[in-house]
Amino acid sequence: MNTYWKRYGGPGYKLVEQAEETIARYNMLSGGETVVVGVSGGPDSVCLLDVLARIGEKQELDLLVAHVDHGLSEDASNVAAQVSKRAAEQGYDVHLARAPDLEGPNLHARARDFRYEFLQIVAEREGADAIATAHTLDDRVETTLARLIHGAGTEGLAGLPPIEGVRIRPLIGCRRAETRAYCIECELEFYDDPANEDLRFERPAVRSNVVAPIESHWGEGAVRSIARSSERLREDATALTGLAERLYPGIVTESEEGLAIELEPVRALPRALRRRLLEQAVGRVRDRSGGIEAVLDALDSPGTAPERRFSIASGIEMVLGEQKIVVSKLNATDG
Repeated sequence: MNTYWKRYGGPGYKLVEQAEETIARYNMLSGGETVVVGVSGGPDSVCLLDVLARIGEKQELDLLVAHVDHGLSEDASNVAAQVSKRAAEQGYDVHLARAPDLEGPNLHARARDFRYEFLQIVAEREGADAIATAHTLDDRVETTLARLIHGAGTEGLAGLPPIEGVRIRPLIGCRRAETRAYCIECELEFYDDPANEDLRFERPAVRSNVVAPIESHWGEGAVRSIARSSERLREDATALTGLAERLYPGIVTESEEGLAIELEPVRALPRALRRRLLEQAVGRVRDRSGGIEAVLDALDSPGTAPERRFSIASGIEMVLGEQKIVVSKLNATDG
């Protein structure tokens, strides 16, 4: 394992302190936890594992290493072998998975979903308290800008949160250049994935064509400013969602037709809260936003028909009547 001076000072310790501040600020860890660390072999995750090892000496953390071989490059199997070998030599329990064939549309999204699922399985099997991933401030900014391009709402524009369920992101306040510099300074081996430079994929395209020009023109502080905006959007989104959850039981009831939403109290609310109430009634279904926006528009423009019907997503329909909105699931035979 690392030597004493490396754990409590010496090369890279400024970044260790920065990660400690992030962990404390968001109450990610209190000490004594078992943490599954996702290690891809890239500089961010190699940095994360080393930083948590140094912090773990103080907080008595038990770290487990998990790696997914996505098979998306010629070196993938060699990288998996090297990650496993180095982690085992350092005394970590290593959990390795080989992803199925992921070729096709939304490749990166499906690879991410498989990776998160595997990390969750490892955490549950090992009784871990948290899953640490190596997302940086750059990842947060790139996510915000990518979602802005696609017209996301407040939650989407908030980007990557520091904590998401059992997943924690101790490096969310660090720049990607800082994690690379840390690895070089501490003489840690890492692998550069060529997919990170492939402009066919959205994240590298946003990084190269959007973030890089912003930083070139306005400086490094502009990137950190976008990250601060993401954080404020997260705070606002959390507050509005919490308020909608408090209002929901008094406005929404179950009926034989489905969920019934009283129209009068809904009309008294601002559009942002109306949207969140309707989203909560529908649940987390894909591509729901267009249908919900249509209902919101209808609420702002009285119609002559006693009922107006709106298709939401996944076979869900909203019927806007004179006194309530009914949310129901259509049967396969319904037209």
